[in-house]
Amino acid sequence: MGRKKSGISATKHDISREKLTNERNTLYYLIFAGLLILLFYPPYFRGLFFDREILPTHIYSGIVFLAWVIYRSTNLKETRFFRSSIDYAALAVVGAYFLSIFAAVNLRYAVGELLKYINYFIVYYLVSDIARSEGDKKIILWTMVISAAGVALAGIGAAAGTINYPGAFVGGRINSTLQYPNTLAAYLTAALILGLGLQVTSERRWEMTILAAVNYTLFLAFIFALSRAAWLMFPVFYLILIISIPGLYKMKVIGYSLQTFAAGIFASPGFDSSISGGETSKVWFWYLVGLIFAIAVFYIFEKLSERFTVRIKPVTLLSVFVILTIITGVGVYIAFTTEKPLTLAHGPKEPESWKTSLHTVSNVKPDTEYVLKVIVTARPGQEQDKWGGAVLIKSVDKNNKETDIKSEFFNKALDHQLVEIPFKTRTDTTKLRIGFANNFPGTSVTFSNAEIFEANDRAAGQRIILAYKYIPEAVAQRLSSISFGEFSFQGRLSFYRDALKIIKEHPVLGIGGGGWKSAYFAYQSYRYFTTEVHSFFLQLMVETGIIGLLTFLAVLVLIIRNMIISNINKVDDQKHSALNTAALSSAVAILGHSAVDFNMSLPAVAIYLWALLGIAATIDGGATIPVAKRGQPASKFYATWVVCGITLLFILGSWTLYTGYSYGQKAVRAIQSGDIAGAKEAFEKASKYDPFAASFKADLSQIYDIIGEQGKNKEFKDKALKLREEAAAMEPYNAKLKSLLAATYLREGRLEEGLSLLEEAAKLNPYNISVWEALAEGYEKAAEVYIVKNEVDRAKELLGKCLDIPSKIIELNRKSPQSDPGVVKLVATKDLMLYLKKAAMLFEIPNSDTVKKLKDLVFAADFSIDLNEDGQPDLWTIWGEGEIKINPGENARVIPAGESAVTLYLSEGINLEPNQPYIVELKADVLEGGYKIDIVADNKEVFSLTADKGEFVAPDDIEGKDTRIRIFVNPKSDIYLGEFLLYKK
Repeated sequence: MGRKKSGISATKHDISREKLTNERNTLYYLIFAGLLILLFYPPYFRGLFFDREILPTHIYSGIVFLAWVIYRSTNLKETRFFRSSIDYAALAVVGAYFLSIFAAVNLRYAVGELLKYINYFIVYYLVSDIARSEGDKKIILWTMVISAAGVALAGIGAAAGTINYPGAFVGGRINSTLQYPNTLAAYLTAALILGLGLQVTSERRWEMTILAAVNYTLFLAFIFALSRAAWLMFPVFYLILIISIPGLYKMKVIGYSLQTFAAGIFASPGFDSSISGGETSKVWFWYLVGLIFAIAVFYIFEKLSERFTVRIKPVTLLSVFVILTIITGVGVYIAFTTEKPLTLAHGPKEPESWKTSLHTVSNVKPDTEYVLKVIVTARPGQEQDKWGGAVLIKSVDKNNKETDIKSEFFNKALDHQLVEIPFKTRTDTTKLRIGFANNFPGTSVTFSNAEIFEANDRAAGQRIILAYKYIPEAVAQRLSSISFGEFSFQGRLSFYRDALKIIKEHPVLGIGGGGWKSAYFAYQSYRYFTTEVHSFFLQLMVETGIIGLLTFLAVLVLIIRNMIISNINKVDDQKHSALNTAALSSAVAILGHSAVDFNMSLPAVAIYLWALLGIAATIDGGATIPVAKRGQPASKFYATWVVCGITLLFILGSWTLYTGYSYGQKAVRAIQSGDIAGAKEAFEKASKYDPFAASFKADLSQIYDIIGEQGKNKEFKDKALKLREEAAAMEPYNAKLKSLLAATYLREGRLEEGLSLLEEAAKLNPYNISVWEALAEGYEKAAEVYIVKNEVDRAKELLGKCLDIPSKIIELNRKSPQSDPGVVKLVATKDLMLYLKKAAMLFEIPNSDTVKKLKDLVFAADFSIDLNEDGQPDLWTIWGEGEIKINPGENARVIPAGESAVTLYLSEGINLEPNQPYIVELKADVLEGGYKIDIVADNKEVFSLTADKGEFVAPDDIEGKDTRIRIFVNPKSDIYLGEFLLYKK
């Protein structure tokens, strides 16, 4: 029998409430306190994102839940576990994660996500079952709001520098204990909506005063989380609260929220300037100013409302709304047109960091001379290179890709000095992004009156508003960067497209919990790193398919249905309904923002959401639950026994996984201290307690391999191989584990099996250049073996595959979305270049002499290879102006412009052995002019050559130095560069 329909009479509702009140004892209060602790602490431990925090929470939740199930069956004599269709839907979400285990691509992650959703169900059930009265609900909601206020205060303290919590304040944004600003903003939005719901339903003035202070604190931290998506969505969630809350409270929620907004906006400019100026005490000063403002305004309006209690006519209300709208519009116009000088500074003890104010200038012409004019006051540091300020000018092309075109640093003290910075736009420039920056401790800079104009038309200038007088600088910067072409937005679109590929292939059950972070490399459209989809609903479908999505939506639909029926039938009084509405609106705020971010991947936020759903699930006012009669057989409690048994399994499973995690951490510490035996023992126990973790098996295999190599012990080497095979089988999408196993096979002479695994790895992680390096090395080295065995045909087949790798990478790069500014295309590395060159030489002369010769080749660069098709040879950074033309498969033509030289500088360092003689070869065709080759170590010349071949001996102190190759192409030269080779002599 489920929870009563919404049409149930209030008298029947009161039965279960009265019964629970009468049956309360010490155990009840301990359980209730345990629930409140569970709702309070999660945000303070990195959002429970890591195993170290979430697994103990599972154990704790399980114990509290087990105690409640026993209490309700023994003390309350309630025989039915499920009370409503919402309960079934909530449990069905857990069921979807259980089913997805059978389709999981990573069993350990899938089990981990299942445990999380069991925990979320526990939170939902405890809250919805224990909150049977308005008082219980308010205690739970107060706990959740006060917890969020503590999180907000921790973030403000981190911004002030008085609270030292890792990652709580980074890059000028408040992350607080959740360590991610966008999730913090979503969480604070939900908490603020909840706080407003509590404030309007409170009848005691001291409660409302506390909530006025709390809501202000939440709103201020929300602003300085600087989440653009949260800012854009906030009006929608706020409007949902206003529309859905009962009519008695609409004006109150508008009034209290406007007081909160006014206090936050009033304190923001001073709060922001104190942060950017590194003034710790002033950060707290402005917070307190806003706090006093919030409380004072609340008291003033309360007194006024008591004195002037009148019935407001609709026409009057509409008139007030229109007037307020006009005033707001005028205020916004003034705020966005009133400017002030931009000041950026670091306090003497503030760590070095980039503080940059970015400004976009759209109306510019390509390939045109411009001048930036600005008045500068700069205070540099004591040391010569500690400049006070800088202006950084970047060209932005149609795909929103940025290229540096001018940088100006102010190393000397300046006092209101007019500075003119000339620069020229590129041929592909569509707009400019100009950064005004400060970086070093004890330095400061002030910019004002910035203007940009064409060099030959000073009359047609564009004014750049550097800072707004009434808008915090950090806020203004984030607002100005809102764009559909912006990196973050385009990146998310790429994630979503790739997630839909997975969903299309696995629509019903998905690929299990944690499936995205296990498999996304195989589906990504360019090289990016994100363990989350940045969309809860898409991630839910990736992990559990359409089944998971439908079950979760069922929870929401059923709760909303109950709310509608309850309001129609007036089952609950308006205060009770207002609390439920606030809880549901708060949940909608979390879910709305989670549609475009990964908030729900932080269990602390998910727990918050499911607690809100638990409150909202009591919309019909309570439940009439079947009660066992005295003398009834134990079989009537079968549901209780089943639930207790499953809960015990949940607790035991979480404990074993946590024990495995603990031994894994112990093994890591043992390795760091050089204790191989201790690491072996710890990893063995870790793998025993957490048999689903392939990483423990892979790590243990490494230990066995070391022991086997050191002691020439075949038994341990066999064990290592077996563990690697098991690990690779457990995670079929893990390219790293396949590559590890492939290396073992190749080492043991199982060439075909090893190459097959390397080819699989390249398919699973195609946008990782290291897999192509490993595959090229595998092909080349296997070919050497086949040549020595006189199997030349097979060797040439493998070498052909190796030489085909560049074309495959170019094809991948061309498939990458060209409009996404976050796309970083694959380029050749020195290792890939080396094996490609070796493969080419072997393919041309496949004999043992060539194999022997190649053992001395330590570096190779082919100037005709340009995998990312940017017009520059891979491996080299180009300095100087001139024309460079790539002729694929042949050479690169370099023609310096005018009197300037062109320098090709090796992007990666090379390793040279001390006192080892080397031979340098540069294959080039000089049509005009000439070149010079330098080998430098830590920017000091080791060897110089102007011919196409030469020899040198590496210095005895070269080890550990940053060794690079420089090629100077002289002015007025015309040279075809083919390849650069470096051999040991």
